[in-house]
Amino acid sequence: MTKVVITGLGLVTPVGTGLKKSWESFAQGRDGACEMKSFDTSLYKVHRSCEVKDFFLDVELENQISENTLHKYVYYAAREALLESGLHGDKKSGRERFGIAIGTLAAELTPFERLLRKNTSLKNNGFDHKVAAVYPPNSITKMLANYFNFEGQSMISLNACSSGNHAIAWAYDRLIDNKLDVVMVGGADMIPQTEFTHFHNLKALTPDKCQPFDKNRKGLMIGEGAGILIMERYEYAKNRGAAIIAEMAGYGLSCDGFHMTAPHPEGDGAVKSMSNALKMAKMNPEDIGYINAHGTGTPHNDRTETIAIKRVFGEHAYKIPCSSTKSMIGHLMGAASAVESVICCLVLRHGIIPPTINYETPDPECNLDVTPNNAREANVSCIVNNSFAFGGNNATTIFRKLE
Repeated sequence: MTKVVITGLGLVTPVGTGLKKSWESFAQGRDGACEMKSFDTSLYKVHRSCEVKDFFLDVELENQISENTLHKYVYYAAREALLESGLHGDKKSGRERFGIAIGTLAAELTPFERLLRKNTSLKNNGFDHKVAAVYPPNSITKMLANYFNFEGQSMISLNACSSGNHAIAWAYDRLIDNKLDVVMVGGADMIPQTEFTHFHNLKALTPDKCQPFDKNRKGLMIGEGAGILIMERYEYAKNRGAAIIAEMAGYGLSCDGFHMTAPHPEGDGAVKSMSNALKMAKMNPEDIGYINAHGTGTPHNDRTETIAIKRVFGEHAYKIPCSSTKSMIGHLMGAASAVESVICCLVLRHGIIPPTINYETPDPECNLDVTPNNAREANVSCIVNNSFAFGGNNATTIFRKLE
């Protein structure tokens, strides 16, 4: 059976535009939280989020890409990943075996929201053709296919906050089954006021800082950004002389359906997700050297994820470094697990485990090694990336150094 490898990575995050700046921030434990600027939060009790800052595109590209800011984030991350893979710039036809898979939660709701606000100038009896063109989630894959000439299968994953990992799982299957040679895969989301309001009304948002696994954690912080991976069949990548960053060893999916928002109290769905991923990857629990935890900072999610990790890994669970990079960049919704998959590949590359920042008071119920506050050097060869979404949609991916 063929292998699936990663040959390119791209990032736009609240702590940096591009791989280099983002990784430096992760390694240094920088906090991307700030006061909301996208819309007025005076009527809310929470006023902070993790918005993308200092984003830029080349002038000529700024004029080419649609007015949709999310499209610009995805374009930047995709171009960066393609440049690293060596596939950028090849505009020839015949890319019918090059596919696209993107995970998102809300796509780009903000132009649509602007139509509904007072004092908005409406055209054509209230119908704005630009909004109609960029609002649908599939406009993301359409834009990428158009600019990079990917002519193969495409897919949008709308599985809530595990959408990115679900997209990666889809890509893995297409490559393993020899349906495609290359897949541009990842996730992207912004912070629409609709989603901010939704989580605010659920009382799920922290007012000041995200503190995953801390005893006094108050909730999640919404973030935004994009993460892209170039995944290829190993034979295809080898034949074209590509530099290989990592291998995707497998994935696990489950849906416990316990509750629309709350996880199963004993982590049943998360256990199945991680166990299925280990089985597909033909790995033992002892093979895993790092877990990029879902780690939202909400009381129930962090507690049940800890329970699930202990159930799957047994005594080895206490020896595995874990961390929540959401403590730095917030919860990127449908983009979260895709961005975190990029981070996992960077951990394999650099041998540094990013920290869980804002950690102050240990919680006896979350007593794993959460890499508190400071990054750690570690020669890691196999990594688990967890993503657990509303409705019990669980998705775990495993990355490792190519053997």
